Order: sequence, then structure tokens, then C-alpha cells
Amino acid sequence: MYRVRFIKSILIGGLLLEGLVPLVTNAVTVQVSTTTLMISICGDSIVNSGEECDIPGEIGAYSTTIAGRQCNAACVYGSYCGDGILQTTQGEECDDGNNTSGDFCAANCKIENSGGGGGSSNGSGGGSSGGAETKKLGDTQVSITGKGYPNTTVNILQDGSVIGTVRANGTADFSFAANAQPGTITYGFWATDSRGVRSTTLNTTFDVTQGAITTISGILLPPTISVPNASVNRGDQLTFSGKAAPNVEVEVHIDGDATVEKVQANVTGDWQLVFDTGKVSQDSHTAKAKYNLLSGGRVTESNYGQLLKFYVGVSPTAVISSSDLNKDGKINLIDFSILIFWWGTAGGNSNPKADINGNGKVGLEDFSILLFNWTG
Repeated sequence: MYRVRFIKSILIGGLLLEGLVPLVTNAVTVQVSTTTLMISICGDSIVNSGEECDIPGEIGAYSTTIAGRQCNAACVYGSYCGDGILQTTQGEECDDGNNTSGDFCAANCKIENSGGGGGSSNGSGGGSSGGAETKKLGDTQVSITGKGYPNTTVNILQDGSVIGTVRANGTADFSFAANAQPGTITYGFWATDSRGVRSTTLNTTFDVTQGAITTISGILLPPTISVPNASVNRGDQLTFSGKAAPNVEVEVHIDGDATVEKVQANVTGDWQLVFDTGKVSQDSHTAKAKYNLLSGGRVTESNYGQLLKFYVGVSPTAVISSSDLNKDGKINLIDFSILIFWWGTAGGNSNPKADINGNGKVGLEDFSILLFNWTG
């Protein structure tokens, strides 16, 4: 696993110094700024930023104690008794986040009995004994409500497997209830709009309490997004459209947050945005959409939907092939290394290979294009 972090630094006579440091010679100040990439490697026995652990050879197997917990291949700890998460598949009856007994959850994650002990009387009526009272638990259920698209079928997954569908009503509201096993559970939701465009899958993970109804609300399926033609000339109008909840404000984000356009969905959830491509450069670009739901005086944001790529004044084939810097048919670490070697230098005719977007400089835009077309 690789994690890339950018750090501003300065290169002086072969020495790498952090920050921006002036070099003064004969009253002339020279400032040199470079960019250094720090790569964190899971499996090098060094706990880097973003890692909980780094122990080669461990596979994250379940542990009955905190002390015995194992690191997995993603450099995070696997499940264990004492992690505060009820692992019913491992025989846990409770998990209060420690391995201490005497607090109603034993050190081995088994429920400890509570209640009074036995006793006796000295009367002629003989002895009597008391014990803990047993109370029958209710059903273990989940109840989920949210918004999809008006009069559209919402598909439901439990821990990655499809378990059924529900129909959203005319205002896009849907609800779902079912019996469940106590413990940690993940539900996923997705739908296909009236144009046949599928939404992203929205996942939510939560703990199900034994003998109770666990209620989850506010599930908002992200808007769908599509274009009739993903390749246009610069200055042409490009129409983005899709489906969302009715009467919500849809935000279309171009190239991250570089350009944000807003449009209102109609009563059936359909939305359409006509975008002037003269606002962006002649290059490949990305678009994604989310919506803002106003209810009860407060605004709730949906997640972003799928990432859509479009091309302005360039050929899609040319953009992808230009990311293959060593022309081996793959876009991987070799191409990444070539780009880093030329990082910050002038592109154009001096080094056309590393200047992927042809803007005259090898930088973050080229890096983003290379990652988008990554094949590994």
C-alpha cells in the first residue's frame, strides 16, 4: 500500500532541507523550491502516518485479548475482544472496550450475571433463595428510511449480498425493516434512474443492538449524472443531466472544486445543467454531482455520485496514451517515477513525455491525469 504526501523542501548542494530557505551570496538572494514525495509503505515494519501498525507476516486474525491483537495487510488491527465492537461470529456476547471482568462484560467478552445472591431465613418455614431475574429480550430489528428517486426501485444489500428491493414513492421516500443478527452490519443501497443510469452504491455500517430496534434515517442516494457526448470542442455547450430527489439543489463540481455550477431539480427529480466548456482548458476533465436537501429549516448534503470524465478539445485515446510515459501499454509506477523525475520542469518541446496535458509544465495536473488513467 502506498501513500503519497507532498512536502515543500529545498535542495542545496545535494542536501534536502525542509521549508523555503534563502541562499545569500554577494547580496544576491536565490530561492529554490522543489517538491518531495514521501511514500509510506505498508509492510516495511515502520508505523507511518495513517497506519495503526506495521508487522510483516501478521494477517489480522481475531484475538481474544487486546494484547494479542494482530496487524493485517492494510496496516490496521484486525478484530479482537476489547475493541468495543461486538463480533458475534467470534462468539462474543458483549464487548465494552476492555479485557476487565466485574463490569458486566467479562475479560473474554462473555456476559457476566448481575443480581442478588441466595440467602436463608431462620424461621420454621424453611429457607428461601433468590437469584438474578431473567427478562426476555424483544426482537432484534433494523429500520431504515431514506430518499432515492421518485417511483424508482431501490436495491438493498446486506454485507455485500442483495437481500431485496423496495419502491420509493412519488416524493422519493423509501423505508425498509427486517430482523437482523446483533453485531456490526453493513447495508448498501443503489438504484437505476429512468434513463438506465445506475447510481453509486451508498453504504452505511452500524452496530445492531440485541433485543432492540436499531433505526437509521437520512439515507440519501447521490444523484446520477450523464452527458450525451463526452468529447466536445472548447467553447461548445455540454449538457449534464441526471436524477435526484425532487426539488433539491444539485451541485455539479468540475475538476474537484475548481468550478461549481448549481441547478434545481424538478418535481420528478430530473435535473439538467448546460455548461459552457469555454470556462475550462483544452484537456480532459471530471464532473461529479451531489445535492442539498432543505428540510425543517436545515440543509442536508448527499454524498457525491459517480465521477464522470469528459474531454474538451482533445481525443480521449490521446489523453490516455499520453499518460503511458514509457509506452509499455500500462500506466503504473514506472510512469509515476518518470513524471516525478521531471517534476516542476518546463514541458512543451523540452520534455513532451512528462508534460501530459501540454500546458508547458510538469505538475499536479499531469499527476492527476496519470492517476485517473492508472492501470497498475
